[in-house]
Amino acid sequence: MRINRFLAMSGLGARRACEELVREGRIEVNGVTVDTLAFEVDPDRDRVTCDGERLRPPRVLLYAMMHKPSGVIVSADDERGRLTVYDLLPERLRGKVKAVGRLDQGSEGLLIFTNDGLLAHALLHPRRGVPRTYLAWVSPPPSGESLARLRSGVPLGRGERSGAADVRVLGARGGTARIRLILREGKNREIRRMFRAVGSRVLALRRVGFGDLYLEDLPAGKVRPLNPGEVAGLRETSGLAAGG
Repeated sequence: MRINRFLAMSGLGARRACEELVREGRIEVNGVTVDTLAFEVDPDRDRVTCDGERLRPPRVLLYAMMHKPSGVIVSADDERGRLTVYDLLPERLRGKVKAVGRLDQGSEGLLIFTNDGLLAHALLHPRRGVPRTYLAWVSPPPSGESLARLRSGVPLGRGERSGAADVRVLGARGGTARIRLILREGKNREIRRMFRAVGSRVLALRRVGFGDLYLEDLPAGKVRPLNPGEVAGLRETSGLAAGG
């Protein structure tokens, strides 16, 4: 197995990021610094380290999804003692999987967990453009001009700009609009910042889809394993099915 693939499977990042680790001389195999990207390793026999810490790709790949409740943070631990998504994982998954991406504390919805480093990084890589689908309840309802701006991208501040988005109003009542958005990137608090840029405030936000995987009727706080078809769909959507 090529060293960059081994590193990616161990959760160190996308293959290009792993290649940088090799170029920087931070990877050793059996105590010898790796100096070529063509280096082959045997996962069962070789001792591979990064900055002295041993790396081991998972022997069994695990995939699950959670309906993250609002008020829960996406963090492995919290110095303020707040409830985290890892506290909600069943015992069989604790310490074995990581969340793919984030949802802010006030948001809820679909969160994927896996120990498959290659898939996790492919799903999040901007070049792959994997769609994320959200429902947002906002006030006041944005005008037609504001919706057009959201679809083409708006300044978010700090030198950032949102990308093109599919934005559709599903309904409006009492000064609040329910809006579906499909994004293909994942900037920090992006949807809240998008609506702020056009003069609206997000009252509630729920992620209902990631690639071809949908939240459907999974109750808040619950976790379920992904079936093989769902995993295959995520791999295809992220380009891994074609060897990406």
